[in-house]
Amino acid sequence: MSGNSWRKTALVMSVLAVCGICGCENRSSGDEDRTEYIYGDSIEEDHGGGLLGIRLGVPDSCDLTFDTGHSKLSEISLLDDDIQVANVDRAYTVSFDRMRMDTSRIQDMVESVFDKDQGIYCRDDGDENMTKEEIQKEIDLIEVYRQQALEEGQQDVAEIYESDIAETKKRMKEAPDSYTPVREYTTNKIYIGQHDGEQYSLWISGDDTADASGRVSIVYEPAGDQEQKYLADVEDAVMTETAGQNYFGGDIEDQENKCGIDENTAEHEAQAFLDRMGISGMAKCGSQAVVRSWLDSGFEIIKAEKNGYMFEFGIQIGGVDTAYIDPTGVDNLKNKNGYVMYEGDRISVCVDDSGVFNVRAILSTDTDSFVREKVDLLSWEDMVNKADDSIAEYYEKYPTDYSEVRFNNVKFMYVPCIQDGENLVYIPAWVLTQSENNDISEEHGAYDNIVQLVYINAVDGSCVDIIETAKCLETWYGTDPETGAGTKTISK
Repeated sequence: MSGNSWRKTALVMSVLAVCGICGCENRSSGDEDRTEYIYGDSIEEDHGGGLLGIRLGVPDSCDLTFDTGHSKLSEISLLDDDIQVANVDRAYTVSFDRMRMDTSRIQDMVESVFDKDQGIYCRDDGDENMTKEEIQKEIDLIEVYRQQALEEGQQDVAEIYESDIAETKKRMKEAPDSYTPVREYTTNKIYIGQHDGEQYSLWISGDDTADASGRVSIVYEPAGDQEQKYLADVEDAVMTETAGQNYFGGDIEDQENKCGIDENTAEHEAQAFLDRMGISGMAKCGSQAVVRSWLDSGFEIIKAEKNGYMFEFGIQIGGVDTAYIDPTGVDNLKNKNGYVMYEGDRISVCVDDSGVFNVRAILSTDTDSFVREKVDLLSWEDMVNKADDSIAEYYEKYPTDYSEVRFNNVKFMYVPCIQDGENLVYIPAWVLTQSENNDISEEHGAYDNIVQLVYINAVDGSCVDIIETAKCLETWYGTDPETGAGTKTISK
């Protein structure tokens, strides 16, 4: 994958990061049949055994200390005053395949978002394939940064930007004048076309070779003069950004949303867009207002306004969330050979008066491949007794630099694991995390930074090997142990 692809994938993850390990909401009654078909059981079902949490004897809160065994830790504990268990009655193991992208599927996705009669164009991903117009826009933006540095008396910084401009201009000579009409549909391309009179681009990254499957990144965003129209409305603005309201904290909370459609209508538009793209099996995980901000050359916000809605979608199994977790702050999930990236599937869809205008997606699970098998779970007490040994054994195999592990959250979720050496299965699990608040900036809200993470198999009390599973899922990012440079994601 090119450096450009990795940067875009990182951008996708950063946008989706606000989802964290949030819970997915149940669908409205109007979507009951669809929910039954995709997710299996209704949320309030009762098959004579009572709800799962009650039947397993799960307390509302817990204060536990586990045996440290040979882990070299002085303490392993769990303190949580609000244990989270969905109101469901059944649990399953669910075998699944990784996402597969073939030519037909890519073509269907591309043609679903563009007006085909207006023409669809494309170019290969990567800076080396940028058009002259794209390169010029990049030069113009760097020049803004250079001028700002000069105004602030940072001559050395301005010289760096000047060097960047010179290097970027070198690419102009060999750059194509424009995108070419699409002839074949493959991944790692940027497609461009019209929708309702506006120009958009669709970037699809992944492996579309024969018999290959794995992780897919998707970005759909404006690619025409939309930003220039917004910039014309605000003096001294040089760029615009859009983000969810949660990023802005309380600064924007009381502002009225200027979007002309209500949230319910916007949600239906978001779901219809995913349906057209052939993306199924996703439940809404949350929503918030979209905030567009105008920035000056010093990256200061001149103006910010609510205008639209952002919806996050994730996978559920029988009414229970599958994990979507950022493990990059967990020290024993990284080593000299690489680290575990984001785990899970997530989609963010932004909608305003013009319809869907921005989509970010990370997909690794083919929900159409699900095969479920009902399983019995350990009671809470039996799980804790099993975990007394298994957690210590896990930390003996994957030691942490922490001297004490103090989990402060536990949630019942589905997590991926490997069975029989190669089969991918979602299993019911108790997800234990230790989080520390991590301020994004002085102006914006704090987000949980996970520093310890353990998946306890709810069926047998063992700990899931997160690293080995990540290698199979292609969420393990390999690095050269000598140079630290990134290498291709390892896959078994």
